Amino acid sequence: MISSQSSNFKGRVVFAIGTGRCGTEFISRVINLEPIVSSVHERNPLNETFHRYCKWYGLPVDSEGFLQTKEYEIQQDLENYLFSFEASAHLSLSIQELYDRFKSKFLLLIRSPERVVNSYLKKGWYNKPVIRANPNLAPGYQDYCASFHHSLGRIMPSGEKFLHWNQMSRIGKIAWYWNALNAKVLEQFERIPETHWRIEKLEDFSYSRYLEIAKFFGFQSAIAPEIYEQLSLRRPNAKSHVPTIATWNSTEISEFEAEVEPMAKRFGYEYKVNHLPIPQPQQDSTEQTPLSQLGHRTKKLAVSTLKSIGHTLMPNARQEKKD
Repeated sequence: MISSQSSNFKGRVVFAIGTGRCGTEFISRVINLEPIVSSVHERNPLNETFHRYCKWYGLPVDSEGFLQTKEYEIQQDLENYLFSFEASAHLSLSIQELYDRFKSKFLLLIRSPERVVNSYLKKGWYNKPVIRANPNLAPGYQDYCASFHHSLGRIMPSGEKFLHWNQMSRIGKIAWYWNALNAKVLEQFERIPETHWRIEKLEDFSYSRYLEIAKFFGFQSAIAPEIYEQLSLRRPNAKSHVPTIATWNSTEISEFEAEVEPMAKRFGYEYKVNHLPIPQPQQDSTEQTPLSQLGHRTKKLAVSTLKSIGHTLMPNARQEKKD
C-alpha cells in the first residue's frame, strides 16, 4: 500500500481550491516558476470530479482509489521537488480526506460573485435545464456537457431546492453554486487545524500577498517582483467578451442577490447589483512574451543546481520536471 510513506508528505503538500474562475490557474503558473515546487493545475479531472460528485451527493463510495491515485501523483512530484502544489477547484469538497492523508495545507481563493457568475456564463455553465426525474437521488449523466467530468463537477441542489433551482435563470443557478461551494469549503475548514488553511481574495492579490502565501505554504519565494508583475498582467484563462451586470434583467438580479447574500456578507463582498461598478469588457488576451519561457529555464537551472548539492534537500531526485 502506497500510504506507508505518508510521513514523507507532512509539510510538503499544498492545494489551492475554490469555485473556479477565481485565480487557481494563475497561482499555479506563478508557483510553477518556484525552483523547489512542483506546480500543476487540475491534474486529474476525472478522478477529482468523481470524488467531488460522490461527496456532494453523499454517496457511500470508498475514497481510497481517489487517495492512492493522488498519492502516487504527489510522490512523483516529491522525487524531484521539495513541495507538491496543485490548484484545482475540483478538490474543494475533498479537504478532509486530503488533510487526513497528507496533512496538507489549503488556500481557498475567492472572487467577487458577479465576476465568477459572468465568467461561468461565458463558459457555458448550466446552459440547459437538468434532466432529473427524482430530485432526492443523485442526478444522472447530462449529455449536453462537453466532457464527462463536466457532468460530474457541475453540482446542483437536491430535494425541493432543486425544483426551484432548475427553473431559475442561469445567473441564479451559478449564483447558488458560488454560495454553496464556498459555504461547504468553510464547513470543511472547521474540521481541520486553523494553521492549515488560509482564505485569499483574488482582488487583493499582489506580490507582497504572494510572498505571504508562499511563507504560509512553507517556502521562501524565489520569484522576482518584476516577473510576478508581468505574469499578473497576463492572467491565464482570461476570456474576452465576458458578460457584465449591465446585461442582467430584473429577475436575474433578484435571483443573484438572494443566492449569494450569505457568503457575500461573510467575505465582505458587495452583492447589491445597483451598488456594483460595471466592469470594462475584457479585451482579447495579448500574445505571451518569452517571460514564461525564461521562467521555465530559470526553474530548470535552479533544479539542476539543487540536485548538484545532493539529496539532503531533494530526496530521490532523478530527473528534471517536464514542461
